Amino acid sequence: MTTTISDLPKKLVGMILSRVPITSLGAVRSTCKRWNALSKDEIICKAEAKHQFLGFMMKKYKLCSVRFDLFDNEDEYVDPSIKEIGNTPLGQVKLFQVFQCDGLLLCVTELEDLVVWNPYLGQTRWIQPRNSYHSLDRYAIGFDNNRKHKILRFLDDPDSVCEYEIYDFSSNSWRVLDITPTCEIQFTQRGTSLKGNTYLIATEKIPWPEEEETEQIVPESVLICFDFTTESFGQFLPLPFAHYDDCTGAISSLGDEKLAALYQGLDSSEVEVEIWVTSMIEPHAVSWIPFLKVDMEPHFGFDFYVSGGSFFIDEEKKVAVVISYDASETTRYEDAAYIIGENGYVKKVHLGEAVPYIPGALNFSEFSCCCPHVCGSSYVPSLVQINQTAAGFKKGREEEEEASQPTNTKKKKTLY
Repeated sequence: MTTTISDLPKKLVGMILSRVPITSLGAVRSTCKRWNALSKDEIICKAEAKHQFLGFMMKKYKLCSVRFDLFDNEDEYVDPSIKEIGNTPLGQVKLFQVFQCDGLLLCVTELEDLVVWNPYLGQTRWIQPRNSYHSLDRYAIGFDNNRKHKILRFLDDPDSVCEYEIYDFSSNSWRVLDITPTCEIQFTQRGTSLKGNTYLIATEKIPWPEEEETEQIVPESVLICFDFTTESFGQFLPLPFAHYDDCTGAISSLGDEKLAALYQGLDSSEVEVEIWVTSMIEPHAVSWIPFLKVDMEPHFGFDFYVSGGSFFIDEEKKVAVVISYDASETTRYEDAAYIIGENGYVKKVHLGEAVPYIPGALNFSEFSCCCPHVCGSSYVPSLVQINQTAAGFKKGREEEEEASQPTNTKKKKTLY
């Protein structure tokens, strides 16, 4: 008698399905009712219980899926599984930024184009600008109280222009927002999504003194929320540490209930890493409690790259995983994850093979501004429909065709 997969024990099928890549979840769950139920249970619901991170990260300008297992016994630790997304339009282009919200990924390409991807449904939407995009644009993705998904685009460059626009998925159009900026948000700050809103680290705008002899006040950073329902920024909220623009600082989300904040000081002798989590978080109020504090000096004795430091945490196990790289040519800009825990525990894990160091063979400076970045919370599949418009399909097709052309034949983008 021939044995089929439907004859296998439920536990064994669940173990098999738990190894399915995130991008194949939709196909697996649509196979049959049994697989739908098992995959929902084994892949999605039990990931947190297994102390497993399932999500996405940007690595060497490419989008990758990542599966990260954390075990109680260090000897049982398994290196993360990282797979480049190559079978989608996003696998054909270089990406500069990635944002995640409600099962959707907002990606900014090398040519400053925008594309939203639902990995579970396999849908993409290429988004046309109202006028044009700018190389210094910042973005955030979220949704309002009616679950209408939106994208915030803002540009606040003292030497250029100040623009705030919002894109509405339901109308497939941009609107200009009447916002007078009261804070500055560094380009290295990507923010994180929580309950449909985006939280960012920012600094209050303080006018330069008119008299040259007057000392300029350097403000501490604050936390600020962009509310996608009111389409406005909220009041300044306190961070649990004294952070300045040149310090390493990042925020991440824990599911859809809490924020976590990471800090490492500016001074080269200040290599201690602090991580805090919120005990309460709303657009206009926040309170923090300490989570971890680890001195990196006995281990590696270096600062996390200021534009890096993306991370996720396992609150139950009291462990954080910080994604960064060693910013030197001699180590080939090696991507790494640093697992930090209680009692000074630190372990470095290599994220794939480093680029071979062959003098003159590669332009290693290309990687000097490409710190790996992980979307801070595990991916939860979404049924949000982002069906592509006809114009978007044309744009996506043109992008794919252009990506396959030799570099010297690609069209150049004009910036204002």
